[in-house]
Amino acid sequence: MFLSSRDDFSEPTKGALAARVNHRCSKPDCRSQTSGPQATPSKALNVGVAAHVTGAAPGGPRYEPSLTPQQRADIANAVWLCQNCAKLVDNDPIRFDADLLREWKATAEREALDLVGRTAEKREPGAQVGDKWVNLSYIEKAGIAKELTEQGYTFGWSAANEESERVDVEGWEPVFVSQGDGTLARLKIRDHPVIGGYLILLKRKRL
Repeated sequence: MFLSSRDDFSEPTKGALAARVNHRCSKPDCRSQTSGPQATPSKALNVGVAAHVTGAAPGGPRYEPSLTPQQRADIANAVWLCQNCAKLVDNDPIRFDADLLREWKATAEREALDLVGRTAEKREPGAQVGDKWVNLSYIEKAGIAKELTEQGYTFGWSAANEESERVDVEGWEPVFVSQGDGTLARLKIRDHPVIGGYLILLKRKRL
């Protein structure tokens, strides 16, 4: 009988991992829904993956030889991703290291917990983009600053009265994050003590 050298996750572990992030991809700028109904009424489809934070087998992405097989197959070593993001992180393990994947997981679980028991906000039909009001430390704590840097972006907070010029003339663009209800949101800071109004987070590819 063929025995796999991979320390894979059990089905209960996969189910719990997906549920802990509301069946959404844990990558902060993705958050795509990974499950839904099949045409067959009794079945559901899934495009999510229980990805290993550290590799499941020798030679795998981010493999950590000091871990036991039980530790590699434990939910603590797993992060829920869509198939596209799972492929991305395994193709570039230096850019997407274990610490970054753990940050994504922790942030996604916090966001999912915050939505438990909360009535979904009503929004106008067709409305896809809103505003997410945060504080200055949010982008660091949520791993957004690190991810933007790794993706080759310069970023910074722009005053409200400069936003249009910087976007239309200087080539900046707003930073969008996925929300638990499937919409996107611009990141903003309210009532800046010096400038007033709001600040919006913008990004631009480094030259």
